[in-house]
Formats: sequence, C-alpha cells, structure tokens
Amino acid sequence: MVLTSDLHVEHHPDVVPLVGERVRALRPDVLVVAGDVSSQLPTLEAALAALRASAPRLLFVPGNHDLWTRPGEPSSRERYEREIPAACARAGADSIGDAPVDIGGVVFCGVTGWYDYSLRNRDLDATFTRADYERGAWGRLRWNDTARVVWPDDDGGELDAPAICAQQVASLEAQLADAGARPTVVVTHHLPFHGLVTSKGEPPWDFINGFMGSERLGEAIAAAGNVRAAVAGHTHFRKRVDVDGRGGRFSAETSPVGYPREYARMAGLTLAERVADRVTLIELD
Repeated sequence: MVLTSDLHVEHHPDVVPLVGERVRALRPDVLVVAGDVSSQLPTLEAALAALRASAPRLLFVPGNHDLWTRPGEPSSRERYEREIPAACARAGADSIGDAPVDIGGVVFCGVTGWYDYSLRNRDLDATFTRADYERGAWGRLRWNDTARVVWPDDDGGELDAPAICAQQVASLEAQLADAGARPTVVVTHHLPFHGLVTSKGEPPWDFINGFMGSERLGEAIAAAGNVRAAVAGHTHFRKRVDVDGRGGRFSAETSPVGYPREYARMAGLTLAERVADRVTLIELD
C-alpha cells in the first residue's frame, strides 16, 4: 500500500504526474490518497483519473478542502455523499467515506473525520476559549472551514463541527463493525490520535491544533478488532506513532505533500524531492 495526501493541486499542478511516477516506481497494490486534492470538483476528478493509472486500485477519502463550497453550490454534505463518490466512479477510483472496500481480503474503512477540538493543546485553554474554536478565529487567524463548509442535518438545519464529527465517528464505527475480524486499514483525513499532532506549545500556532481531528476517531479505531494500520492526512507534517488497539499494536501515520511554501521556502526542497519523501510505501503484515 502507498499513502499520500494533501496534494493541493491548485498550488502546484505538476504534483499529479510526479506522484504518479513515484507510485509506479513503488508498484503497490493500492494507492491511498487521504484527502485535500482540490476544492474544485473537475480538478479533483481529473487528478484522481490521472493517479488511477499508477496503481491497480486507488482509494480516496475527501479532505476538508475537497468539501469547500460557495453560495449557490451544493452543500458540503452533498459533495461528500453524492458528488465526490460519483467523481471517483468516473475516475476509476474507490470512494471510501460511507462503506468499507475489500481488496484481496483486506478491508479499507474510512471517513473524512472532522474535529471537535479534543486534539487541542489543553495547556492553552486559558488562551484559546471554546468560543474561539467555535468561531474559527483567534486574533488574525481564521479557520476557513467555518465559512466554506456547509453541512445540513436531516431536518434542514446546519450541523456544527462537533456534530459533523459525531456523524463521521458513527459511520466509521459502523464500517469497522462490518469489517469484523477481517484485517482492516482505517483511512481518515483528520487526525485520530494526539501523537500525530504537531504542537509548538505556544500561540498562535497551537490554535490550529483544535481543528486537527478528534480523540473519538482514535477511540473508535483502537476499539476495533483487527486494525493493521491507520493512515490520515490534514496535518502537513509526516508523522508515525504506534497505537495499542484491542486487536494488537498497529501503526498510525501521515505522509502529506502540503504547500510550496512548506517544502520550497522553508525546507529548500524541490517538488520532486518532496513527493519522493511523501509518497510512502506501507507494508501490511
């Protein structure tokens, strides 16, 4: 299995052929893209169609950027439940976000995930209040999901972030129950474990940690019976931690590409070098 995420194609269109070239060199059975390809549906579909040629199977779970919408467009929930699965089907990819996918006896379960502020730096609770997180703003910082994600409930109201997260956790739990004793890989966009969060221990940086994911995602994964690996996106840091689950120890990791400012200006890498480092082969036992 090969993992990558956070391609953010609009920032560097050349990322798609470079990822495809790297995947072909690694020759995996499955390529997993853990979200944040493009907020533009045609661009997302074209990227997935191009990547599909690099591996026998391509699995995609949407990221928060893939679910951004504008006034007059379908809601983020409509994108998640209908538009993105349809785009994946046209591209020859498997959308995982509602039902598990069995590939050669290994079950891939997945959801975007979302956040409920539980992965925040609690030492800074006197600095960042619950109201700040709910508003998605602190000082000059703005969390754009607050304006760009619209998730109606079944009665026509709009769900807030913790309620979206609760729906996603319930979906993941149902998928994991369906997987049963079969070996399982869990794919989320948002982070399920504190160990995958990068903290600097100070404002303004750690305000963003409140939007990284949810402890409840990790609890659902760890409680499942036969998880072999958990992979995620969203953070633009490459991380790996070991998790003690009910079915034994497994690894959880991220391997995102991210933005040019992160690899070029800050790390001095070319895009090709970044892709070589962030398209990661994961061996499943």
